[in-house]
Amino acid sequence: MEGQNRVLEYKCPCCNAGLVFGGESQLLTCEYCGNTFDIDAVKAFNDSEKQSDEEFQWDDRPNQEWAEEEQQAMHAFQCPACGGEILTDENTAATFCPYCDNPTIMPSRLSGGLKPDAVIPFQTSKEDAKTAFLRLCKGKPLLPKEFTQEQRLEKITGMYVPFWLYDCSADYNGSYKATSVHTWSDSQYHYTKTNHFLLRRGAEASFQGIPMDGSSKMDDTFMESIEPYDYGQMRDFDMAYLTGFLADKYDVPSEDGEARIRQRVDNAVEDALQPSLIGYATVVPTSKQLQIRHSKARYALLPVWILNTQYRGKIYTFAMNGQTGKMTGSFPICPKRTAGWFAAICAGVTLLSLLVQWLVL
Repeated sequence: MEGQNRVLEYKCPCCNAGLVFGGESQLLTCEYCGNTFDIDAVKAFNDSEKQSDEEFQWDDRPNQEWAEEEQQAMHAFQCPACGGEILTDENTAATFCPYCDNPTIMPSRLSGGLKPDAVIPFQTSKEDAKTAFLRLCKGKPLLPKEFTQEQRLEKITGMYVPFWLYDCSADYNGSYKATSVHTWSDSQYHYTKTNHFLLRRGAEASFQGIPMDGSSKMDDTFMESIEPYDYGQMRDFDMAYLTGFLADKYDVPSEDGEARIRQRVDNAVEDALQPSLIGYATVVPTSKQLQIRHSKARYALLPVWILNTQYRGKIYTFAMNGQTGKMTGSFPICPKRTAGWFAAICAGVTLLSLLVQWLVL
């Protein structure tokens, strides 16, 4: 039990401050003295400097401000750096102390059967995320001016999101009704000839690493919009990559993703067969059979920059792939700018109408 309550932090060998993983340098960086260190070197140093105060203690004292179900979901730890209390939910694996901002890792959340198989380290920085967000906002005349304020940009957070990566094979058989239409004319009549076809298509395909996020907090479609990830940069899991970022363990088991994966495989196979269906006037699917054989589902943590921001009582979420920099999100519309834009269009239409009337006269 003692090991399950342990907190893991990586300290700077020079000044003893907390280290964070740098996406650009791929090294552990001290934001206080500016030194950078290889992961293995810091792990060796920390192992030699283990102290008894590096362990978390569960806080089981009742708190009347929390409902019973909330108390069961929340856990209180003591920060080893400042002694402050850190509250986390049951899925948090890496976070920051709210008092001293010390990066901390809860290794028991990522050990044993919960240990990820792999991780893709961050390749982009918070500044890259800010730049990408401002680039995404550029050229949107109806966007409120205050939406891109620096204070709002500081809320961008780097997070390792739990993903299941599915490997599978698929056999596909489908039937389609198709038509081709030919038309011609002579001096008296116009002719149309319609040919009808029964098309059969079959395919065998293998897939590796189909991703699906394993967190109930994340919308599957939203996470899919920032794909793909380059698996060539995937590394064996090491907790050192998490320091300086937030991280959650999965709370959606791999079996729950089978329906979503089946849909993605179905879409991928149909997209691959689409060129073979070109050249017909109409193509209507009549039946299809898709058999999927699973081989395994790997557990990985993938890097995502998240911005959740509120405007006029509504939450707007933006996400950026922490490896490739691909960003997506939805924007609010400023009512005043919309009214001004609409008025300008109406004025332009009125002016054009008067000009046409003058030319006619």
